[in-house]
Parts: sequence; structure tokens; C-alpha cells
Amino acid sequence: MTTLSLARRPFVEITDLRLRLWPVLLAGALMQGVLWPARELARAIAHRHADFFNGHVWAFVGLAMAFQTLAGLACIAVMRRVLPRAPTYLRWPARGRSLVGLALAIGVGMGVLMLAADYWPQLAAHRAPAADYGRTPGGIAGWLAVMACSGLCEEPIFRGLLVGLLTALVPGRLRVGRVDLPVAGVLVALLFGLAHYESFRVDPLPLAIAQQLYAFAFGLVYVWLMERSRSLLAAVVAHGVGDAVEVGAVVWLQAAWGGH
Repeated sequence: MTTLSLARRPFVEITDLRLRLWPVLLAGALMQGVLWPARELARAIAHRHADFFNGHVWAFVGLAMAFQTLAGLACIAVMRRVLPRAPTYLRWPARGRSLVGLALAIGVGMGVLMLAADYWPQLAAHRAPAADYGRTPGGIAGWLAVMACSGLCEEPIFRGLLVGLLTALVPGRLRVGRVDLPVAGVLVALLFGLAHYESFRVDPLPLAIAQQLYAFAFGLVYVWLMERSRSLLAAVVAHGVGDAVEVGAVVWLQAAWGGH
């Protein structure tokens, strides 16, 4: 009798990797080259019209996001000409593959998780989160609208532009159990976390670290949704819903627990 032993696949496996440092540095520089100038342009406009923007901070955030979106799309247009093999997923998903329903559910879960990570000291003390999203219906609606659009701003930049760039320049796959992602997606998830570095300036260290961790984890989820649907739509939906749910929950808790 002959006994055949089938080798088990390792739980963690990296395949076809060609890791090079310069594309990662290029992606990091490109990230800042898209985000920082757009934010500074919005800040300059807000400074010139301080009477309006001081009372409508959400409008400044929305303006910065709009400039960042335009800059990201412009970079994608250039990348398509210079590096045509880089995927961008700027397409409508095929029928039956949008994953929008799953993205909605994931977004709600993300919003709850962010609420707990960002405000757990206040929640544990049964105090309203100390965040200022306005006291008027118009201000609250403005913040909710801007947060709901956050995926439209950030997903084309991080998943469309940066993951596409690194997929072409740093090929390779990372498999953990049954989850299989491009190494490019993992690298950009790290950059996505680093893009939230300002949390270390304004938040206590444990909260800032928590924000880095969930930003990285969410970045992996977004790229997973993008690859499964072959489109950015599901990632955009999950991202925007998550941010809007957290803001909506904060506003509700402030009303329920006595304001901020």
C-alpha cells in the first residue's frame, strides 16, 4: 500500500514578490503631493473668506476633499498614459458584483468601531464625545454630507492611484488563510494609516495608535472589496458610510447625553 501525504499550504504565504524600495518611496511622495497642496489651497481660500469658513468648518473640509479628488484623478490620468499596465478600478462593477450591500454593512461596523476607538474614555464614563460637529441642523447636515463623501475623495487616491501604481511596480500577493491580497494593497494600507499622522498631535497616544491600527485594517478591507468587485464602488461606499456613521453616532450621543 502506498501512502500519499499532501503538503499543507502555509497559513501565511507571499508569492511572486518583487519588492523594491523606490516605488514605495514614490508612492509616499505622491500621496503627500496629492493631499498636502490640495489641503493648503483650501486653507488659503478659507483664510481669505474667514467670515464664512470659521462658522462652517465642514465646508473647509469638503473644499479640501474636492481639491484632493481632482488632484488624484489628474494623477490617475497621467499614470494611465505613463504606466498603462497599472490597474485603477475606475469602472462600474459588473452586474451582480457590486458588493454594495456588503459594503454598507461593513461601513456601519467600521463606524461603530471607530466610535469606540476614538471615544472610549468618554463612552466608558457615560459622557458625550467631545467633538464639535455643529449645533444647528445645517451644520450637522453639512458634516454628515462631507463625511459620506469621504470615500469619493480618498479611495481614488489610495486604492485607485497608489495601489494601481504599486501593483505594477511591486508585484506580489500576500495570502493569510483564505484572504488573498496584493502586496501593493498592504503597502498602501500602511501609507493610509500614516496619512492620519496628525492624530498624534491632537489625541492622547493610545487613541492615536488605535486610529493608526484601524486605518491600516480598513485599508486592507477596502482593497479586498475593490479586488472582489473589480471596481472602487464598494470601497467608496464602505469608506463613506463608516465615516458618516461615526459622526452621526457622536451627534446622537451628544443630544442624548447632554451636548459637548
